[in-house]
Amino acid sequence: MAERDLIEEATEGVEDPDTFREACAVFGDAGALSRLRACRADLVTQLRLIGRNRTDVEALRKIAHQTAGRAGFLGFPALAEASAQLEEAIRTNASLTGPLQRWTQQARLAASGRPDACRDDTPPKP
Repeated sequence: MAERDLIEEATEGVEDPDTFREACAVFGDAGALSRLRACRADLVTQLRLIGRNRTDVEALRKIAHQTAGRAGFLGFPALAEASAQLEEAIRTNASLTGPLQRWTQQARLAASGRPDACRDDTPPKP
């Protein structure tokens, strides 16, 4: 399979393909694709840790901070925004329930790689 075909297949589900193309221009196709795959793998790991309650507030803050920039650069603005909101909730000692639910929902969508999955703005169930 040609590299371009691999990129098209791997980028299914990217919320903002134009932003991902910008990442390709910066890092080259292979570099951007590698970063996308690493981001998705990291999200799967982070979701498992959060799901098993194996993260403290400081770990959540680091996850949110790292994900905010990475997600925005790779074409996941909803995840970037959810990450920023989670980080802000932690910083201000606000309730984490809503921001963490939104982050988890957006992280699952970004990690899944399903076409158009990240465009689902349905709020999480309480």
